[in-house]
Formats: sequence, C-alpha cells, structure tokens
Amino acid sequence: MSEKNSIQKLYNDPKSKGFVNHLINAYIPTNKSLKVWEFKPKQKHKCSTCGKELISVEEVLNNIGEKQEDIKNDLMEFLRKSVYGEPTENPYMKHAVGNKILAWTGENTDTTLCLKCITDILELVQMGLLSSDKNITWIVSKMRRDQYFNQFYENKNISFDEKGDVKKIQNKVEKKKVATFGDLEVLQELKRKMEKEDEKK
Repeated sequence: MSEKNSIQKLYNDPKSKGFVNHLINAYIPTNKSLKVWEFKPKQKHKCSTCGKELISVEEVLNNIGEKQEDIKNDLMEFLRKSVYGEPTENPYMKHAVGNKILAWTGENTDTTLCLKCITDILELVQMGLLSSDKNITWIVSKMRRDQYFNQFYENKNISFDEKGDVKKIQNKVEKKKVATFGDLEVLQELKRKMEKEDEKK
C-alpha cells in the first residue's frame, strides 16, 4: 500500500479536514489555481500542506536578471550536453529557481501550494466522488449550485430586486435541498431574459 501524501493525511485527520475542505473550494476546479506573481504579506513562502520552499514569479525574474553571468557561463555546457543526451541541469532552473518550487495560490485564500499538492487535491476529489465520499460529494454539489446561481448575480441585465429573488431561492435550496416549481419558473424566466439581452448584442 502506497504511503499517503500530505493532502490525504490532512483529510483523514478530523482536526485538519476542514482545512482541506477550504483548499478544495479554493483550488478546484483547477482554473482557480494561479501562479503567485508576488507573495502577499500574509502568504508564507512554504507550501501550506507539504512545507516545501516556494518561490514567486517575480523572484524568478529578479534572479534571472541578477545572475545573468552565471546563467550565461553554464548555458553553452548545458546546450552541448543536451545535444549528446547527457544529463544536465538547466542553468535557468539552477540559478533562478534553485531548490525552490514555483508557488501557486487559489481563490479567496491566503494559502500557497506547490503544483504537486494541487494535483493531490484534484486526485482526492476525484477519488472521493468515485467512492461516494459524502463530504466531497456535498462540496462538489455546492460548487455546482453556486456556479449556477452566480450566472444571475454576475449578469448586468438582472435587476437588484431580481437578484434578491434569486438569493432567496438559493438560500431555500441550500436549506431544504429542493426548489419548488414556482422557484424554477422564476429562474427559467430570468435565464430567458438574460439570453434575450445577449442576442441583442
């Protein structure tokens, strides 16, 4: 049996399961994951789950500028070895990144992760859905509901009052897990309105 990764260990611990739930919401789907250009004041320069040292895009670019001579000196040897298929370290990685890993962050979070841990979160969610994990199924279902309702909140053709009606329906769905026929009619009518306005453009 393979050893559990840091995400699996945190998820299996009741004390840190909530933290993993936060990470799922922040990084999944993966289009929420963004490379860190520069670290915010509250962001750590270490992966929030596995603890590996991280580096921002800005730091990489600064290092390239500062270490141009070192990179230049190693570049010809790198190209020569590459042609002959000899193992060699990319001079840009060696001098600009070093032993660190590029940092990533998500939506509505101060956490920073390495790409491996984001991949592990995605795998956890996929396996959770396949095994009918109730917690993960609930999180993903809520994401889908939020995505559906957000289309109304983000549309400029829907009035403030109409968005208020949508919010009431969403709250009812979250509480009772069902929508009435009347609620569905309201949503369908608003959707038709949005589509009609889009056609005019």
